[in-house]
Amino acid sequence: MYFLPAQLMWWMALLLITLLLSSWWIGNLRWDLSTHMLAGELVWIVMGSTGFLLFSALTLWQIELIALLITAVSYLVGYWHQDHIDTGQWPLPAIHWLGLVRLLALFVTSASLMFAVQFYSLGIFWLMLGVAIQVVFGLYLLFWRQGVSTKRFYLYAVVLALISEQLVWVTGAWHKNIYFKTFLLLVVYYLYSDFVGHYLKGNLTIKVIFEYIGIAAILLLTLFFFDMLFVISPNV
Repeated sequence: MYFLPAQLMWWMALLLITLLLSSWWIGNLRWDLSTHMLAGELVWIVMGSTGFLLFSALTLWQIELIALLITAVSYLVGYWHQDHIDTGQWPLPAIHWLGLVRLLALFVTSASLMFAVQFYSLGIFWLMLGVAIQVVFGLYLLFWRQGVSTKRFYLYAVVLALISEQLVWVTGAWHKNIYFKTFLLLVVYYLYSDFVGHYLKGNLTIKVIFEYIGIAAILLLTLFFFDMLFVISPNV
């Protein structure tokens, strides 16, 4: 992809086929819910990260380093899914680390979509659609792994998608960099998904609510503080 960018479409198609075949192999040569989730998560991580690398102004060694990180994360995701397929359970460390992987995938894929919209001069509709699809998929992964009831999943998913799309629409007019906007989206997704998860498991207390309000305030204040520093000192 780096040396032959003109063949980008074919490289991406080959990468997608490889991910699907790898998921099928890890899923013991069958297509069930676990295999579908694995395929979706690998496509989300690898394709989103690849788009991020293609649109970011990075040197070759930086691309190689991040590509190694993507490979390592993909291996761990496949390993934990294989363990779930064999035992029918998710180890607690896997749920914790896969939660972080989900946030990382959301960040790099959202940034990749924003870069692509700018680069190809696309309408904001495509960005809103891409963001809505991935936040809904990420929320379903959370429900599935933690064994949360999915009876009202679509209600929570639609609310999350609408909130995310409105955030993308509003921030589209801001003269802020893409990483700033993506981080705001990440904060909204993290707070909403964890809030809903606690609520459905019946452990959403006043203490937990205030903890999340404090986390949101700290994250937003930190984000705007560093953004203000770059505005005051643009050469830093």
